Amino acid sequence: MLVLFYLIEHVILFDRIIMKSNKNVIGVDAVNKALEILNCFTEKNESLSITKIANITGDHKSRISRISKSLENFGYIRKIKSGEFKIGHTIPRLFEIYESSFNLKNSIKAELDFISSKTKETASFFVRQNDVRVCIQSSSPNKSIRHQEVIGDKKPINKGSSGHVLSAYNNLEIKDKDDVLKNGYAMTFGERDSEMASISVPIFRKKNQILGALTIAGHISNFNKKNCISFLNVLRSSRVKIEKNLIKTQ
Repeated sequence: MLVLFYLIEHVILFDRIIMKSNKNVIGVDAVNKALEILNCFTEKNESLSITKIANITGDHKSRISRISKSLENFGYIRKIKSGEFKIGHTIPRLFEIYESSFNLKNSIKAELDFISSKTKETASFFVRQNDVRVCIQSSSPNKSIRHQEVIGDKKPINKGSSGHVLSAYNNLEIKDKDDVLKNGYAMTFGERDSEMASISVPIFRKKNQILGALTIAGHISNFNKKNCISFLNVLRSSRVKIEKNLIKTQ
C-alpha cells in the first residue's frame, strides 16, 4: 500500500504538469498512460526509445515524449547516451519502501498471532487515518466466543483504548491524554460496547513518532485486574520486539 500511494501521489504531480501544456488531456487518462509507459520496461526491454514506447502503447510520439519527460523529472525513468530510456533511481527506492513495509507487516502479524495465542483474546494493530482509526492487522483466538476485528474498518479516533493511544500521541484532544502519555498505555471498559474491554500500547517508528497502537480486546468479564496486568506485560514485550524489527528496516 505504501509504495502504491507513493507512486500515485507522484504521478498525479507530473500529471498536473502535463495538464498545463495540454488542456484537453484528461487526468486519469494521463496517469494511466504514465503507468502504461512504465509497464513497457521488461527484462527483454531494459532500454526503450520514444518510438518503441509509442509503438508498444499505440500512442503518438509527441504525447509519449511529454509524459516521459515528467517521468524522467521524478526519477522513474532516465535517459542514457543513446537517447533511449531505462528505469530510473526512484523505482529501486520504492521497492525498498515496499520491502520494508512488507517485512513490517509480517513482523506485526507474527506478534499478533503470538499475543492472541498467549492471552486467548483478539490482538489487533490500529493506525490513524485522518480523524478515524483503522485496523490493518488482526489475529483472533481459537475459541467460540471471541471479539472479531474487521481489517479496514474505520472507528472513532476518540473511542477504545487504541483510539486513546493514537489521540494522545498525535496530540489530539482526549480526556485521559496526560495519563496515557505518562503510563504508556490505555485501558477502556465498555466505552464503545458495554460488553467489551481493551488495552493498547503505542508502537513507535522513531523516537516520538507513533506508528500505531497494539491492542488486546475481548469480553469485559475476562479483563479483571490480574488479566489486565498480564495482558499489558504481553503487549509491552511484543512492542519491544516490533520496534527492534523497525530499527532493522530503517
